[in-house]
Amino acid sequence: MFAYARSLLNSVFPKKRSLEEDQDDQSLEHQTKKLKMEETTVADTNPEAQPATVAVEPTLIYRVKVNNLPVRDVAGTKKFLTKLGYPRFKKAPEWNYAYISFNTKEEAEKAKEQLDGQKFKKDILEAEVVIATEDSYRKRFMSKASEKKQKEEEANDTRTPSEKLADQVTPLHKVPYEKQLQQKERVGIKHLSTLKRTIANLKDITEKGRKEIEWARQPGALPCPISSIIPSPEINGYRTKCEFTIGKDLDGRRTVGFLLGLYRAGITAVLEPSECLNVSTTAKRIAKAMGDYVRASEYDVYDRSTKTGVWRTLMTKTQRTGDNMVVVQMRSEDLKPEQVEAEKANLIAYWDSFKDKPEDEKIVVTTLLFQIWNGDANGITDKAPTEVLTGDGYVYEELLGCRFRISSSAFFQVNTPATELLYAKCAEWCNIDKTKKTTLLDLCCGTGTIGITMAKSVDRVVGIEMVPEAIVDAKANAERNNITNVEYFASKVEDRIDIVTNATNEEVVAILDPPRNGVHASVIRAVRESSKINKVIFISCDAKQAMANFTALCRPQSNRFKGVPFKPTKAISIDLFPHSDHSELMIEFERIELPTEDEEKMKENEKEEETTTIKIETIETTVEETIVEAKAASPVESVTEVETTVETVVETEVETQE
Repeated sequence: MFAYARSLLNSVFPKKRSLEEDQDDQSLEHQTKKLKMEETTVADTNPEAQPATVAVEPTLIYRVKVNNLPVRDVAGTKKFLTKLGYPRFKKAPEWNYAYISFNTKEEAEKAKEQLDGQKFKKDILEAEVVIATEDSYRKRFMSKASEKKQKEEEANDTRTPSEKLADQVTPLHKVPYEKQLQQKERVGIKHLSTLKRTIANLKDITEKGRKEIEWARQPGALPCPISSIIPSPEINGYRTKCEFTIGKDLDGRRTVGFLLGLYRAGITAVLEPSECLNVSTTAKRIAKAMGDYVRASEYDVYDRSTKTGVWRTLMTKTQRTGDNMVVVQMRSEDLKPEQVEAEKANLIAYWDSFKDKPEDEKIVVTTLLFQIWNGDANGITDKAPTEVLTGDGYVYEELLGCRFRISSSAFFQVNTPATELLYAKCAEWCNIDKTKKTTLLDLCCGTGTIGITMAKSVDRVVGIEMVPEAIVDAKANAERNNITNVEYFASKVEDRIDIVTNATNEEVVAILDPPRNGVHASVIRAVRESSKINKVIFISCDAKQAMANFTALCRPQSNRFKGVPFKPTKAISIDLFPHSDHSELMIEFERIELPTEDEEKMKENEKEEETTTIKIETIETTVEETIVEAKAASPVESVTEVETTVETVVETEVETQE
């Protein structure tokens, strides 16, 4: 459990935790004594439970606290500690200390000896070993107030476990689908409004910069038109990929399904997905069948808290073509090699037996995969190999007339019918001009789905993806569909975008379909600096997290963001995830057209002429009013003299203005 917590703490909590100084941990002896006292109490009051009260050694966290570090100088501290061999540590800017975590007490003691007495920026460092149980370490991040609030909420929660799971997995399951669409459409509008407001309110903008974001200062809440949301053709059972936890339900029964809440909140109960609206019928059958298997197994399910047990995770990919992939993950640390081999054989025989079941129980597993994972992180991982037990290790899906091979680790949209609508709309927006040589730049291309479905409409497709395995799939998919005008590169976008810059292209259209949290700022900078890219189609499944990318595309030129900026020209939401809060937001960005020097001069002349005309009209109006007043108050002779004098003055003033 705490390895998972450690990974969260290293990556997330330093950004979100308050910067108050940590309180010292309770002593290890006190915590161990308390644990044993609780076990003794249970044994005394319930003799039948005696076998279950065997003391379990608590998992320990070993850290070294380094004191007397400079406040705020995180960069300097990092350089110093990295040089000593400790690149990973935790230090908030306001802290004058840092924590370094270790796997063993020996490692922590050795580090203490090395760090204690070191001189850093005129201060002598003091190091101490801090040992805590994982339970106390986790509770440090829950204040007493929030803990009390959580207990009150749990006490007042009258929902059944199935209702809790439904609210967690499909939070909109009680909302009629039409209202779900309205809600998601409003979310898309809100994100566009936020983008416009963010750009309009940028500070320290030069006069040139203000011209580049003039579109954001125009009247109206939205920066561009947004079309009506595209609904999903299927609203139930649409998910083609599911990852299930193998654990125990609220009654302690071995179960395969979803965690009933967040594990970091201390929830470990697992519920079957039988009532989850978004899970396919086939995936539900597979989960139920795996549940039957682990209940009959001589090996227990994996316990995230004690890090014991065997059966860990089940992943399914159930495609529209009828192909079904099953990936079973187990912990083998306590098993002999022959026991592992025996389980592989058992799994093959077990899943093969479902081919001949009655239709309502039938499961055709076209490929069965197996993964051994003894690490702390939960879920199917790319840090361990996956072995193919049956089939070729892939499932196949058809999309817009193309056939795609999908590996266990490859990303593929989970709602195939809605994805076809998304990609069709994307192709429409690309507005390929067949009279021009056009290159489609498929950034974050994954298995190549977008580029391959559009390859016949362009001269060339260039796909760039950081995950090498995905590029292998993309090349195989291009070959499978007889697509020859594609090139794929396993690389960072910013490292290979020059392949477009240096080529002869009349039109370049870039499509960005990144992960939920968007792309690194360097990718956006590379797109901006590639002057041949004049249109970007950005597909986001979480526009809130991608807002930084949208802003970086549109903000004025600066030392950090070079290249003429883009502006949003149209947008649309596509619902790929019915019953959930999420939908895809697709935005078309076009590079703004800056006026040439001649056009700028012409505009200045027009503005001057307009100003002169207004001044002349103002003078003439004033003269007319003066003459009228003179006629009313003076004799005719005097009026004539006034008219002559005024006309002379007017002619002189007009000549001056002209």
